[in-house]
Amino acid sequence: MPEEKVSDTEDKIQYIQRLCCGLQSDNKRTRKQILVDLEKYLSSEQFSNQELRDIFNEIHIYTLNALRDKAEAVREQGIHFMQFLVVEKLPLNDYYITYVIPVLVERLGTVEIVEESEEIRLQLVKFLHAIIERYSNTSQLKPFLNDAVIILKETVKDKFPDVKEVSCKCIVDLARSLPRDFHTQAENLVKPIVTAFTHQRYRIRVEAIKCMGEVILHCTHKGLEDALTPMAERLFDSIPLVRQTVADVAGRWLLEYRDRYSFFAKLLPLLLTGLNDEVPETRDKSYSIWVKVGLQYMQENEKDLKDQMDFLVTIPEHYPKHLTRPNLGCRALVKREVGKVCLALSRELSKSWQYDVKIRCSQLLCSIALHAEEGITQHLQDILPAMYITARDEDDKVVVNLVQASELMGLFVPVEAWLKLILPAIEDGPHYGHLIVLTGFIEGAPQQHIRPHLKEISTLLADKTFCQSRKVKYQRELTKCIKVIMKKCNNDDQEIGKDIFVIAITLIALKDKENDTIIDYTLLDDLYKCLGLNSSYELWHKYTKNVLDVVNKDPKMWTINTAERCMFDVVLLKSEKAFGENLEIISGILGECLNPDVDAEARLKTFIALSIAFENKKTIFENATDLNTFLIKLVDDVLVPTLVWHAGRTAEAMRTMAATCLSSALNPGKDNFRLFSSFEVFRPTFDKLLPLLFTLMEDNSYKSRLLAVENVTLLKEAAVQLGCWEINDFVKIYPEVLKRLDDPIDKVRISTLKTLPTMFANVPSDLEKTTFKSHSEHIINTLLTHFDDNSEQVAELIFECLKVVAVFNGKFLREKVERFKPLLRNKKGCDDILNYLSENETIYT
Repeated sequence: MPEEKVSDTEDKIQYIQRLCCGLQSDNKRTRKQILVDLEKYLSSEQFSNQELRDIFNEIHIYTLNALRDKAEAVREQGIHFMQFLVVEKLPLNDYYITYVIPVLVERLGTVEIVEESEEIRLQLVKFLHAIIERYSNTSQLKPFLNDAVIILKETVKDKFPDVKEVSCKCIVDLARSLPRDFHTQAENLVKPIVTAFTHQRYRIRVEAIKCMGEVILHCTHKGLEDALTPMAERLFDSIPLVRQTVADVAGRWLLEYRDRYSFFAKLLPLLLTGLNDEVPETRDKSYSIWVKVGLQYMQENEKDLKDQMDFLVTIPEHYPKHLTRPNLGCRALVKREVGKVCLALSRELSKSWQYDVKIRCSQLLCSIALHAEEGITQHLQDILPAMYITARDEDDKVVVNLVQASELMGLFVPVEAWLKLILPAIEDGPHYGHLIVLTGFIEGAPQQHIRPHLKEISTLLADKTFCQSRKVKYQRELTKCIKVIMKKCNNDDQEIGKDIFVIAITLIALKDKENDTIIDYTLLDDLYKCLGLNSSYELWHKYTKNVLDVVNKDPKMWTINTAERCMFDVVLLKSEKAFGENLEIISGILGECLNPDVDAEARLKTFIALSIAFENKKTIFENATDLNTFLIKLVDDVLVPTLVWHAGRTAEAMRTMAATCLSSALNPGKDNFRLFSSFEVFRPTFDKLLPLLFTLMEDNSYKSRLLAVENVTLLKEAAVQLGCWEINDFVKIYPEVLKRLDDPIDKVRISTLKTLPTMFANVPSDLEKTTFKSHSEHIINTLLTHFDDNSEQVAELIFECLKVVAVFNGKFLREKVERFKPLLRNKKGCDDILNYLSENETIYT
């Protein structure tokens, strides 16, 4: 029986030897077919282990040479056969792989590419992977660890993506197959694996990160140091799965790495950043891992944390309801490392120009602030300068995260602590980044903790150095800041209200056009409501004097851009009743800022504001206590000096503006409210203004001439109302007004004609005396001269004037019309006059 068995074995070997001879053929198809036939034969027969060993000894030289064959198809078939033989057919024995591994090293383990076919390289790596899986956790694989690492170091850098992917999986399995020995070669793989971190295919990046996660667990600190930066860079990956994998690997390191306590500061950011990721799945996965890390840390440090575990179980009083407080282990772990993390964050936030870096760092800052709680207090001086810079980032996402972090810090850090750092920074040179951070801290601070300090903050911000900026973003953030301060105020905070009022008026006065929708008078509405006042009037009543005190700083030096001038304009336009309650201060400022020596553009703006204010006279002077004094100063110190003729176009424009302002003051408007209610005040004013207005009627500017006529008419009406309209006044005025009928500008002529009925109404009775007869005749002659004007409008207006004139000298008017009718072209007009006189004869008889 044994002899037959031997003989049978020899026959099998001889048959296989004959087949192997075919591998020497020049025909590649023949060589490939031989490999196929060998596999079929070995699959179809039953062999003992000894027979398989003998067969292997006979054929391995030929079949392994197939892996070096010139024909790609033969090499591919050779790999397929050897994998079948070594992995599936032969029993476990390092004897077999002793021959195979060197060939794999030869084909894959060199810097220069030996195997040019990508697909063949992939098959070879898969072959290696199959061997590792087959010999996993056996001592027989240990001698080949170095060779396997030599191969994988190169294949993980392969240009073919599939080779990279399989290599990463192969490394993971190798590490798990030799858990006690892999550490000797682990560090050699770190840098090669890192090269796959930036591959364009996200699946490759994911596998590389997983691979690194396994390898680092077997490395010393040097390997971890080399891996940390590339891992951190993957936090900025655009693919959520990549970021999730980073969090997963970081969590595993935090849980399993032997020397993790020495590297917590560097490992924490890899996981904590994911807690604020924009993708919910990433946040959820990071959170679940982080909870495990915290619980393990708590268990490992149970002795040190025992007091906190027993007594500090309640949630702090002001903890945000929308947030879940991290477990004690998570908080303790972050507090342990917060100083190192803050320093690193500060560097990245301050210096990095990369969009992704700032996004992730700002997210990490939120997580750190949430976990560290009051533990971040002593590190604020390190992180705040970076926060000021980051707050000015162009990306809104970064700023939103920064604001959230600021609010959390404001919640946990004692107000006294952060005020000592933030306010001096603002004093050194404010920018809107300071304000964003300050606003966040105020918003986050509990009301009862921040209220005692609001006055200090508001007083600083109300200083002109800090609130008189014209920069768009600075104004915007200052507005947000005072709104937050108002939210924290109570009815008792009237002193704070004074500062906020000054800031609000300054913002409204200086706002950039881009901020029109953000900065408006609703700020004042918010302020009076938060202070418990009933209306905006009460606000102006309380604080207008404070604003005027701020404004009243050398008005003679104002220019059009002076902040105080702009603020003064707001007071003139919007203070309403409070205007009249502060007439003494306002008149003093007006006397200086409208002095002829002051910048012309600034004076012009103030004149415009004052003119608009006078249109609402009844309201602004409702509570006036010394209106007559104000009017006398206004005329003497402002209007008279400006209306005096001076050469130059600037002086001409000022005269026009002063005349406009005077017109607004004199016009009773729809409320029929007249400023001059006292004869004693009006008469001197009348006498001072009249000659200046006569001069103005001859001014180069037609607008000035037009306004002069209008103002004279308004003065006449006021004089009639006060009972001081005399014949001498009429005799002085009307000739000057009639001259404007010869004005070269039609607008002036038309306007004059419209005012003449008012001028000729209520004439002094002395005009009917013989002594003044010539004056009435002069008026009629002048009007009839212009009655023949080509303009129908002029004729109609003169007709209206003649109706009024008929009251005091209708007889002469009839005689004059009848005499000149044959000479005039406007015969219809003459007939209309005569008919009117006939119908209303009783008026003038």
